Formats: sequence, structure tokens, C-alpha cells
Amino acid sequence: MALQPDFTKYSLALIENDKIIFSSRESGLRPLWECLKKYRQSKKTFILFDKLIGLAAAKLIVHARIISRIETLLVSEPAKIFLDNNDIPIKAGQIVPNILTKDRRATCPGEIIALNTSGTDEFLTKIEEMLNRQ
Repeated sequence: MALQPDFTKYSLALIENDKIIFSSRESGLRPLWECLKKYRQSKKTFILFDKLIGLAAAKLIVHARIISRIETLLVSEPAKIFLDNNDIPIKAGQIVPNILTKDRRATCPGEIIALNTSGTDEFLTKIEEMLNRQ
């Protein structure tokens, strides 16, 4: 039986051969950024369990080229469309219009950056700047 996500133990987990090789309890894009940076050179593909996938996360995942499949509780519509267009299957508990901030009053900063940048280099630069400010 394949490993199932357990989001009570982590917010993100990277899976290789039904074993967790990286996990984090942190929220936001930083754990995904660090995970993809660490494993991007491996030339392998992995399954990603992530509590929430917005467009910024989807763009990082596609850019890294190491994720073969995603399981999540929540995905934004733009992220789902982007992943579908890039042939990365995603199984989600719920699809929402956009990923919101913790107080649910605004679209999260990463989602705004992802929606307003077209080039990969510009997107990566702006996401890295945002993470460095946090």
C-alpha cells in the first residue's frame, strides 16, 4: 500500500519509494523552496505531499522538474490549471479560487507574485526576494 499524507505530522513531505526523505512543519513557500533546492540536482523524481498548493508553489515545482505527482488538501485554481498544463498530476481535497493569507483577508503574496510575473527568471527572483524578507 502506498504511503498516505499525514498533515498532522508535517505541512510538506517529499517521498521517494514510499519513504519520507524530507519533511517540514513550517508553513509558506520556504519549506518547498528549500526542499526543491536540496533535491533538484538529484535527477530523480519524487512524490510531493504539501498541505496547500498555490500558483507560486506550482511554478516552483514545474521549474524544479523533480516532482512526478502531488497530493494536497487545498489547491488554487490557477495552480491546478498550471500543473495540468505541465503534466503533473495533483490530487486535492479542495480547489479554491486563490490561496489567501492566514487571516483570509487577501490573496497571499506568493500567489500575487506568481499571477503577475510571466518569465521564470523574474518569478524566481521575486520569490527569493520575498523569502529573504520573511
